[in-house]
Amino acid sequence: MDAGRLDETGGTQQSQQVMNAKRIVCTLFVLSIAGAAYAQTPTPSPSPSPKECTVPSAHPVDVRARVQAKPEPKFDRRDRERFSGEAITLRVIFCGSGKVTDVVVTRGLTPEMNKAAIDAAHLIQFTPAEKDGKKVSQPMTVVYNVRN
Repeated sequence: MDAGRLDETGGTQQSQQVMNAKRIVCTLFVLSIAGAAYAQTPTPSPSPSPKECTVPSAHPVDVRARVQAKPEPKFDRRDRERFSGEAITLRVIFCGSGKVTDVVVTRGLTPEMNKAAIDAAHLIQFTPAEKDGKKVSQPMTVVYNVRN
């Protein structure tokens, strides 16, 4: 007779199997409760991406932003030929800090041409608008005409 066996039916082995089964059941029970608690935890709704520049609302500026340099987009030759005479229109914010931000295509052409126009818009050099002697942000429309 083995030291670990009580009788021919394997009483000690059976009790070990029962204990292991109980451990597994308890572990699964704890995990299911934890999973249910996690599932009921509210997930925060994604917050809107913060705008880099605040635009004064409903108050006109004293001095409008002035474009100093407006680089042309680098359109592919075939795209220039195909869309000659058309335009891409962007809505941008000329930030009081001197950066172009929040660029949105309001009327576009191909994704590649839209990206080229957005990249060019970010390179625009300008003098910021002013309100009460302070530099402020101003929304503007930027149009890029496609020329062959």
